[in-house]
Amino acid sequence: MTENQKNNAKKSKLNNVGLAIAMGAGIGIIFGQFVFGSVGTGLALGAGLGVIVGSLK
Repeated sequence: MTENQKNNAKKSKLNNVGLAIAMGAGIGIIFGQFVFGSVGTGLALGAGLGVIVGSLK
């Protein structure tokens, strides 16, 4: 694998992690408001799950 291919693979993975965090946080806001009554709790849980999902791919 060349250096250029390695750099592109790393950038792609970072973009996926960011997208997963953003989507998890967005869903967490809605979920947290209705289930916990607290937007902050849902945001923290959603972003945490987004980090986990993003790092798995």
